[in-house]
Amino acid sequence: MPDMPYCEIRMIRTASNRLRPYLLVDGVPVILANLWAEDLLHKSRLNTVENYLRDIAIAYEWGLSRDSSLERKLERFAVFSSTELTSLAERLCSTKRGAGASQATCKRRFEAIKSYIDFSFEHYVELNRLSLLEQIQAEKNKNKNLQHLKKKIIKIAQQSEPSLPATPLDSSEQALVMDILSPGNSKNPFKSTQTQARNYCLFLVMLETLARRGEAVLIELDDVELGRTPTIRIKRPSDVNRERRNDGASLKTRGRIVPISASLAAVLGDYISNNRAKLLKPKRPCTALFVSSRDGRRLSARTINTILRIVAGILSLIKSSKRIHPHGLRSTGANIARKKLENSRVPSINVNDALAYLGGWSPNGQSVQSYSRQAISDRLGELLRESEIRKSRGNNDD
Repeated sequence: MPDMPYCEIRMIRTASNRLRPYLLVDGVPVILANLWAEDLLHKSRLNTVENYLRDIAIAYEWGLSRDSSLERKLERFAVFSSTELTSLAERLCSTKRGAGASQATCKRRFEAIKSYIDFSFEHYVELNRLSLLEQIQAEKNKNKNLQHLKKKIIKIAQQSEPSLPATPLDSSEQALVMDILSPGNSKNPFKSTQTQARNYCLFLVMLETLARRGEAVLIELDDVELGRTPTIRIKRPSDVNRERRNDGASLKTRGRIVPISASLAAVLGDYISNNRAKLLKPKRPCTALFVSSRDGRRLSARTINTILRIVAGILSLIKSSKRIHPHGLRSTGANIARKKLENSRVPSINVNDALAYLGGWSPNGQSVQSYSRQAISDRLGELLRESEIRKSRGNNDD
């Protein structure tokens, strides 16, 4: 039995010297899917297009596994059978290991396949020069496919666990994690002094700058300014960075220069002066701020997850089994920053805009509210209690 054709997403440099993702089957670019991706790049971010193309690759693999061409069915404007749609929905709602994908992933994959089918419809209508009656029937078939596929995906997704929001650490949990990671602490699970110093700095940088894990590992030494007004520059990843990202780092970011506290600057200064060089390997230069203790190269994004998972294990022995993860640190930092900004009562700065800049979010999106919702809840509680106190005092005066 011959091997099934292999689908992959590859970043390829275009004639304009820009990188973009391509879907390949057995090393050959797939024309229709890549035309769709090219069109999508005009209205979506590069990382969004890359993720959508990976979702479409799942649909292609599904078709190839059934010895059936997905493009051929779309070209004929065929109606998929109920069995086919159930099978496709199950594949789209599964992980690589066969487990159920999260509800958010299932929803995103449907949006990807819907966008792709809509594009394919327009493409083949124009290519085949259909009559008006043929177009009407073709559109009915397309809508029927999408409606039935959506119902099946929703039904499967409802059986999956809902996506958990980023869970911030409360003040006592923050103190415990900082205590565990403090260099020289007997509870610190990491052996060498330089690794302990690196991890402690990494935690504080992610907490204070709201850096994504993919942003944290891309920080260079010359991005850190430790003078009178210390800052850390968080950059958009370059094309070179994109070509080298094999560790699952998220590369969506808005470049920014983030002010840091004097206390964090002091900790970073000590790490850079006394510990970072000991992590490097002979004849292997590295410009990254955070260096791997294993090979002296740039720390990988996956290693950050490993560090936090080990810390969570220690924390569970002390207090609770609360999950600690990069999104949780961003949420923790966002809540801390919101409370500081609101308590400062400085009228010259808009809290939402400041947080959007700090976190690298769109000012018009929902991320600021989503990540700092605990601080919003706390502030709402304070305002309601203050209102009750004023009301009570007013009644007493009467």
